[in-house]
Amino acid sequence: MSEVYFKKVQFVGSFLQAPTRLELPQFVFCGRSNVGKSSLINALVNQKIANVSKTPGKTTTINAFIVDEKFYLIDVPGYGFAKRSKSMINAWKKPIEDYLLNANMLQIVFLLIDARVSLMISDELFLEWLNYNNLNTVVLLTKIDKASQSQLALTKKHLQKFNLQYIQTSSFSKKGIDKLAQLIMQACDIGFNLELFS
Repeated sequence: MSEVYFKKVQFVGSFLQAPTRLELPQFVFCGRSNVGKSSLINALVNQKIANVSKTPGKTTTINAFIVDEKFYLIDVPGYGFAKRSKSMINAWKKPIEDYLLNANMLQIVFLLIDARVSLMISDELFLEWLNYNNLNTVVLLTKIDKASQSQLALTKKHLQKFNLQYIQTSSFSKKGIDKLAQLIMQACDIGFNLELFS
């Protein structure tokens, strides 16, 4: 049985414009299309609340979920593989940037990286943008249960140059979900007792 870290999760809404005035701490999940953002959110809250699709680019709005009336989880459209027009992708880009730069209580940007394929150019550019704007970033390596040791070693090597903390996760086996939950609780001053990063 999966451990339950949070009791009450509600979908707040889908936003075409940046929801910058949410009055609770926020944690945003970013990454390439099909990297597993929605699956990881579902694993974290132990509910199927975020829509999971095998088709990249299905998330087209900024989606907000309130958890235990203490904080928000924010799911934003993915980048890289979405089969959409350039005009549509550019239309997504501005609200995401507006949100990341102007959210009033943004605590952590979780950047999801598929452990099997390491960092792509789009990931590196986004990391550089996050660093330039001094946004608190933690990398979540996803699909860790599907990655070979050589794939994982290459991914970790690529991450070293950015000097970032990372957590290894799997939505299927629930690996790292405890650390992710504790990190969020720590940031909300709820308390934690785990060695978080691996």
